[in-house]
Amino acid sequence: CYECQAKPTQKVYPICTIRSTPSMPVHTIVWAKELYKLLFGPKVEESMLFEDQTGDEKSTYMDLVMDLRSKITAAVSVGNDDDNNNNDEKESKESKDKNEDLDDTISSLAASALVALYNTEIEKQLAMDRFKTAQKVPTAICKNMIQNVILDKKYTNKNIPSKQTGYKQTTIPSKEECIIEVISTIMDAATLLKSGETLLPEFDKDDTLAMKFVTFASNLRSYVFGIDPIQSYYSAKGIAGNIIPAIATTNAIVAGMQVLAAFHILKKQLEKKDGELKQVCKYTYCLRDKTRKGYYLQPTILPDPNPKCFVCKNAMINLSLDTSKWTLDMLLSRIIKKELGFMEPSLMLGSSIIYEEGDDIDEDEYFMNKSKKLTDLPAGGVQSGTVVRIEDFTQDLEVDLCVNHKSEWEMKDGEEQEEEEKFSIGGDKPVVASSDAITSKDASTGNAGKDDDDNDDIVEVLAEDHSANSKNTNGNKRSAIDIVDDNDSSAPKKKARSE
Repeated sequence: CYECQAKPTQKVYPICTIRSTPSMPVHTIVWAKELYKLLFGPKVEESMLFEDQTGDEKSTYMDLVMDLRSKITAAVSVGNDDDNNNNDEKESKESKDKNEDLDDTISSLAASALVALYNTEIEKQLAMDRFKTAQKVPTAICKNMIQNVILDKKYTNKNIPSKQTGYKQTTIPSKEECIIEVISTIMDAATLLKSGETLLPEFDKDDTLAMKFVTFASNLRSYVFGIDPIQSYYSAKGIAGNIIPAIATTNAIVAGMQVLAAFHILKKQLEKKDGELKQVCKYTYCLRDKTRKGYYLQPTILPDPNPKCFVCKNAMINLSLDTSKWTLDMLLSRIIKKELGFMEPSLMLGSSIIYEEGDDIDEDEYFMNKSKKLTDLPAGGVQSGTVVRIEDFTQDLEVDLCVNHKSEWEMKDGEEQEEEEKFSIGGDKPVVASSDAITSKDASTGNAGKDDDDNDDIVEVLAEDHSANSKNTNGNKRSAIDIVDDNDSSAPKKKARSE
């Protein structure tokens, strides 16, 4: 079945790579998305570029960023004044002057913020020798180049490259063009707020303003670190939005092949020869480049089912963790949903339901169990050797999870993870990777501990890994909250659920 083969997980990168040692365009794009969150997000603390202004080390850009955020927000009140003063000529003129003053202030602050981010901060880090592990020694953007954009008002519509007739999204921007575009995007954001519209709190590849900002801000960082190639708007959108270019004719060919495969299956079923499906059905690759024989379609023999597949073979999964330290909530979020890919799991110990999710389930019924240790759960709890039955009606999955208690772990050199948060999953497990999943750096070895060093945190990258030809995976995970009262001695019976 589809779950017999393990799927590659979402590509992730450490924060220290994004902030200090970027080496690929995807690194700078992730950094630019965090910069968007820093400037336009509802909570500045949510950006990984946020720096505490009360810390021992003075930030080179946070004061300017906060001033810029306040001026952008002030554009809302200026827009309201414009609406109220339309009928008064004198007040209208005063409002216009106030509007122009605000625009000048925002553009000046935007330029100062860029100088701090792409010049002052880089030179500060160079002086502290913090880029010694970077592939190339970064070169700060010239301060005069940024300031001249403001002095010459190159950020106005007539000078903005992307707003000129004949502009193509595949055009590679120069360093100065990136500066112009970033400042003009900040000005456009203020203009939107004046008109009564709102900005997206999170980056969205389908939002033109957000995508322009990320494209040109990331390219400026690529220029600083000498990262090639510089991305066009079109290519940056593909990386930032995890878009795989598709050709309509190719999709049609693949759809036709699927129909032909369905005919083979139906024919053998009508002939009562289901055992011959492997001989008539093929796993076919649609190639970008033709083979030496001139073929674009490459059929291969179907692989045998994975005997350890928990979907089609109902194999038991072995799980080792510290049952006295792990809570049910940790088990659900880190293993059952994140590692095994369940959407709406129901957990049973023997004939007792200890947790259940679904549209028709009362959230309060099982809520109390989520904070309990596994050993303290109803029906005797989860002890070493306990088998937990996991079901998911939305995916038609049913798995037995054999839990083994393990409190001592062999620590690797330099590893600082908490032992009680470590786990290991035995055997081969299919992974339903999700675009919402934030995969731990050591997930493949079962390490799910938190790192004490902020620079070693892991950041989610909603982008295809362009450094290798890896296949993309798609999946959906839904967050859910439900659980059970420990004082309820009566074991709840399994609810019937209609399809």
